[in-house]
Amino acid sequence: MAEVTEWFDKSGIAKTVRSKPGVKDLEVSFCPGQGWLAARYIFHDLEDMKTFLGSMETDPDLVKVKNQVLAAPHYDKSRTPHEFKGFFQPKL
Repeated sequence: MAEVTEWFDKSGIAKTVRSKPGVKDLEVSFCPGQGWLAARYIFHDLEDMKTFLGSMETDPDLVKVKNQVLAAPHYDKSRTPHEFKGFFQPKL
């Protein structure tokens, strides 16, 4: 966990993602038992999410972030990343 945290801190990924229009916040979690690094993007609204997701392959900053993650020393290419798109339900 220490190595991944240190790498992520130095990468600048959080600052890059948080600076994108429509991104309200980014939460990063690490599960040392499973070795998963998770990013939770929080957007202002649905349109901001659509815009962000639509720019992931064309925005040079986001392409760089993706390449940083794929080239990370602890990245395990044998695993398949999981994606979940949902909406916060404050009444639950």
